[in-house]
Amino acid sequence: MKKPFEDLDFESVRKKAYAIRHNYFDDMDKHLLNFENSLSKKGINVLWIKDKKSMLESLGTLAGSLNARRLSFDTSLPLESFFANKAEVVPIDKAENTSDDIDLLVVEADFGICDKGAVVFLDKRSASCFNKMKNLAVIVNIDQMIANMQDLSFFISLKYLSKESKMPHDVKIIQNTMQYVFPSHLSYLSDQVISQEQMNVTVILYLNEIEDIISSELLKESLYCIHCGRCLEVCPVASANDNLSPIQLVKMNSLDKYNQSQHLFSHTTLCGACECVCPVNIPLLKLMLSEMQVSNMVVKYSRSKQLYNLFSKRSKLNKANNPFFRFFFVKRFFGKNKNLSRYFSNQNENFFNISYQPPHEDNPNELIKDSDFE
Repeated sequence: MKKPFEDLDFESVRKKAYAIRHNYFDDMDKHLLNFENSLSKKGINVLWIKDKKSMLESLGTLAGSLNARRLSFDTSLPLESFFANKAEVVPIDKAENTSDDIDLLVVEADFGICDKGAVVFLDKRSASCFNKMKNLAVIVNIDQMIANMQDLSFFISLKYLSKESKMPHDVKIIQNTMQYVFPSHLSYLSDQVISQEQMNVTVILYLNEIEDIISSELLKESLYCIHCGRCLEVCPVASANDNLSPIQLVKMNSLDKYNQSQHLFSHTTLCGACECVCPVNIPLLKLMLSEMQVSNMVVKYSRSKQLYNLFSKRSKLNKANNPFFRFFFVKRFFGKNKNLSRYFSNQNENFFNISYQPPHEDNPNELIKDSDFE
């Protein structure tokens, strides 16, 4: 079987993906309004949700209006616990085989298609249950929207580029009203009769508290992520530190207004592997360095100085390229982390690909690379 993009240059694919994502976010307001209008014309309800609290409140209101007593969830969001004492929550793996109807299924879409008013599901556990539900609530993250249907297959291939299966086994697209199929027992007939009625579908456009990210031209590029997981696969730090991917680190730091967590410093080596494999060509190193600058201005000076002293040694390490010097550096800063120690010990080329120094006084936004010290 031919592999996706086998005949194409990967850099060309990355540039195309970046351009498509950039164009969507550049006119995001227009695309989202087109999406909403298209859904409304089809009789599909649309809700705009800003944050998790509003999400829970809106789903609670929706469940109440539908008199939904049995709910099932197929999302990455931790919603079940909120409804545990308000209704019966049926695990999604049991929903397909349950004899009674589920009153409301809440499922998260992988993509939304703006020009067609469509939502796309890839290998969802609940996919076989869609036509068994009276009421369906679909959560669509606004950063996972695609402007045109013609780009859908391109992004599905990108998303599964590093997976063994290469492509999803099941793709479902909802772009029209759906029919709910249910059995009816009539008193004068012994056989079961299958009936249909229109399903009540509500699409939730979820902003997920990204207003501050969208307002920054640089940080906005972190939203280009399509959650393929490639940066996590190649990151030498992720497996040793809570499996936080590089893109997650950037978003976490940007949403942490007081910069108290400091995850960005302890969870990256700035090796650049993540940026090399990103199929959407997100400038991850530039994003990380930018967020480090923000942290430097917000946190206390003593803490900031200690962290930046660590990163400022990178250019010296690249020039020294001395195994003896490297050994003591790794032992001092990463000695307790066996995975990272092993990673650094196995580096044959430059110890770090990029370095960070405090910005020049005349240009506080300037990023300084190793070449500046040569």
